Amino acid sequence: MFDKLFKEPYREERRIRLGRSKFIDIFFYSGVYDYHWLRILINFPIGFLIAFLLYKFAWHQINFAEFDKIAEQILKWSLILACAITFAISPLFRCAIICVLFGALGKNGQNLLTVIVFNSLSAGPIENIVENFQVSTNMITCHIKQKEDMMTQRIVMATGPIESFMAKEFGKSTSKGRKVIAMLKSLVEPIEYDFTLSDEDRALAATIDAAEALQRRDTLLNKEPENVKEDAENKMQKSAPPAWNKLKSKLSKLLSIRMHYQCNEVFDKGVKKCHDTFRDMKNKCYSILWFLPLFKGHICDKFDTLQICQVSKKVTEALTFCDQMTNQVLSRTKNLDSYLTDVHNLTEDIMDHLRVNMHYRAIVEPRNVRIYGIKEVKYRIAQNFRLLKIILITLKQILGCLFVLMIYTIFRDSVTMIRNYLNDIDFNNVYLTPYFWHIDRKRQNEKKIFLYPLSKAEMRANNLMTPISPPTKAEIRASWLPLAKFTFLLITASFVVFIDFVLYKVIYNIDGTGFIADLVKEMINFDYHSYRNMTISLEECIYNPVSPDWSYAGKYIFFPLGIMFLLQVVFGYVIKRITLFCVIANIFRKRNKARIIHLYNKMLFVRTNARKLARARIRFQVERRILQREEIRKKR
Repeated sequence: MFDKLFKEPYREERRIRLGRSKFIDIFFYSGVYDYHWLRILINFPIGFLIAFLLYKFAWHQINFAEFDKIAEQILKWSLILACAITFAISPLFRCAIICVLFGALGKNGQNLLTVIVFNSLSAGPIENIVENFQVSTNMITCHIKQKEDMMTQRIVMATGPIESFMAKEFGKSTSKGRKVIAMLKSLVEPIEYDFTLSDEDRALAATIDAAEALQRRDTLLNKEPENVKEDAENKMQKSAPPAWNKLKSKLSKLLSIRMHYQCNEVFDKGVKKCHDTFRDMKNKCYSILWFLPLFKGHICDKFDTLQICQVSKKVTEALTFCDQMTNQVLSRTKNLDSYLTDVHNLTEDIMDHLRVNMHYRAIVEPRNVRIYGIKEVKYRIAQNFRLLKIILITLKQILGCLFVLMIYTIFRDSVTMIRNYLNDIDFNNVYLTPYFWHIDRKRQNEKKIFLYPLSKAEMRANNLMTPISPPTKAEIRASWLPLAKFTFLLITASFVVFIDFVLYKVIYNIDGTGFIADLVKEMINFDYHSYRNMTISLEECIYNPVSPDWSYAGKYIFFPLGIMFLLQVVFGYVIKRITLFCVIANIFRKRNKARIIHLYNKMLFVRTNARKLARARIRFQVERRILQREEIRKKR
């Protein structure tokens, strides 16, 4: 057992000859396939730890057996053990996993950090924003409900205890008396007059005054004979006094005057309509016959309003007719004063009952409706926030799946790079490592052709560099896209954290002046006590918002962003070189030596060919110069 673990027959003689210890030979000089069982025992716990961490950070998000705890544990440990065993047995898988860990720190892992930052934003500031917004909406709806209750109590207090008692007692029989009230209202409405001079009465008086003005104008323009005037005046003087003078109550007089005015209005509107119509016809006639100046006056004068409408005659007839009609109506109705007074009192009583009924319908019954409406609003708000939380949880699950997919992408790229490293000996084989100069010093000691030092022209022509050389132009160009991603992510994260802070400050403490600030202060900080056998306090509507967690934001948002900027933007090329020289080269040591030897041989071949070409060029120039001199001598 000891021999299988710690002895490799073909390496023992070389190890003893070079004087190496067992530990140094195993961990620094042996190949990836040497000491096979020992490597399995050493790499299994390392692979188990790496697999456990991968499951904790990535694979658990796609555990499709989480509906059952036993099945979930079986799948979990099956994945971890399979990954650990594969890590211990397969050098390619082992190298790929380690490259994934380093690649997650480099440019390839920027998407992983982006997902981590977005998850942190969702679990931190965005969740705080949702909670604070829900707190603000609950505060506003609570204030609305409390203010609605206070306004209801104010209305009840303003109506008085008697009306409240009547409304309460009347409300018991309102369902039975609703039809009776409706019938009484339909009976009262036709005679429900406003027994004061209203705008309608003033409009009637204005119409009658306009008709009288037209009468006076007609009288002056027609120049009636004196006997006709005297007859009209005598007729006016001999006419009976107004009928409403016989009535005693003010209500009866106003009703009679209104009836008389409405009767006169019928005739007066007809007179005014006749006057306006024929005046317009006369003006239109003059405008049409403008080309007949000699005849248009004779023709258009036929439409004279004074001759056709006879205003004074019609007004006199209307006055006589309306006086007679009013006298006839009043003579047929006895005790009009008492009848109108009784009807007015009955109308007031019925309207009082209607007001009590309307008070009940407008105040008592809508309370339940308004309370139900506020509850419905709260329920809808809660539903919307529940839907928003479901969306955030779904987004988190999607980001988790993307996280696993990105790890697979990094793993695939790592396997591709390893295969290129093993199969293509010229893949990124431009770095001058210490082993390269070790070969060169050995050749120098053996008095063979060596390369040290390499000229700048040779370095530039063959794109040679050291592992710690500054980034090349291609590496700088490749860093622009990670820089753009980092900038966008930094702005987004800062904006979300800023919104979280601002919303917290707005809810916790309102500062500023102006209408908006005063309104928000009043809605959030308003506290009122109303005393009517009850106390309503708005302190229960003032909730404490969720304060921003600055330690969480710094640890899980800005710290990953700082790592992203340093390792994936500024030093992204360094991670790639470390992966190439420290990981792959140490795992596949023989392949690394073969690549360096190939590079050295290629540079030695380039140096030898360059010297041969330089010597050939010198010989050619010398021979050419000799030929030129011989030509010159022959010409002489």
